[in-house]
Amino acid sequence: MTFLKSYHPTRRAVCRWSFLAALGAAGPGALTARGQAQGPSLRTAMERVYLDWMQAVSHKDAVRWGAATSRYRQMCLRNQVVSLKQPWPQAVFRSFFRAPQIGRLRFVDASAAGPVGRLVYFGQVDFGFVDGEVTPENPLMLYFLKEDGGWKFNTLQYVNLSGDEALKRDIRAGGKEWLNRPDFAMDPRPPAMPKPCPEPYQVATISVLANGCRVTVEVNDGLHQETVENTSADHVIIGGLRKGANKVTVYPLPSAIGQNGPSDLRIRVMAKTGNPQAPHALLLNWKIPPAPWKSSYELSVFLKSAYSVGGP
Repeated sequence: MTFLKSYHPTRRAVCRWSFLAALGAAGPGALTARGQAQGPSLRTAMERVYLDWMQAVSHKDAVRWGAATSRYRQMCLRNQVVSLKQPWPQAVFRSFFRAPQIGRLRFVDASAAGPVGRLVYFGQVDFGFVDGEVTPENPLMLYFLKEDGGWKFNTLQYVNLSGDEALKRDIRAGGKEWLNRPDFAMDPRPPAMPKPCPEPYQVATISVLANGCRVTVEVNDGLHQETVENTSADHVIIGGLRKGANKVTVYPLPSAIGQNGPSDLRIRVMAKTGNPQAPHALLLNWKIPPAPWKSSYELSVFLKSAYSVGGP
C-alpha cells in the first residue's frame, strides 16, 4: 500500500490501494473536446459495476468479485498474495479497510478514454480503518477497464489535496477544469498484463524515496517493476527474493514535476522474518551518488538462506 501524503500546487498526492483484502456495458456516450466519452449512461454503467464489486467484497463472494474485477487487477492481486505466501484467492478478503460508499459523496465526473474509465467524487471518505472516522474532504477516483464489451472495476485513488482550500472550494462549486491538468489526465492505454509470479523463496519488501526525481526500479529482470516520482512508496516485491543473487536495477530521471530542494533517491530492501520482535531484516540500503547520475545503476541483494521460509 502506498501513501502519498503531501500536496504541492504543481502535483497531486494520491493514496493508492492495491486491495489485498478486497479487493453492465457502457454506451459510447458523447465525445468532448478532450476526446473522452461522458454522459449519464457511462456513470450508471460504471457505478453499477462498482456496487457489484463492493457487495462481493462485503460478502466475501469470490465468484461475484471475479466477475466485477478487471483481469489485470486480479492478476496484480494474485501476484501480491502469492508473493506474501498467502492463499489465493482467500487472502483477497482479509483486510483492515472498507470499500467506500459512494452514495455519501458528491459526484464530480464520469469519463472514459479508450478502454479506461473513471468516476470522480468529492467528500469525506470512510475506509473503515477506525469505526466512525472519516478522511478530510478530498477527491476519490474509481478506475475501470473495458473488457469483453463491459466495464470492470480496476482500482481507486484517494487524492489528498492537503491545504489547497482554493481547489477544494472550486470542486465544491462544481468546477471540473482541474481534471484537465496533465497530472490528473487519464492514460487511454490499458496496462500491460503482468505474468503470474512464482511463490517466493523469501518474502521481502522494497521502499523507494524519490524527491525531485522519477525512478523506475526493477527486481530480477522486471518480475517486480515500479515507478515512483516525487514521493515515497513501500511495496511487497512481486515474486519475492530468490536464493543467491537478486538483481535490482535503478533507472533515475529528473522529475518533470516541480519539487523544492535538491534531488534525493534512496532504496531499501527488507526481508520479512516472521519474528514479532524483529519483523524485518535490512538487506539493502542504497542512496544515489551525487549528480551527474548515470542512466542506470545495477545493485545486488545476495540471500544465502531464507529468514522465514513460511512467509510472514
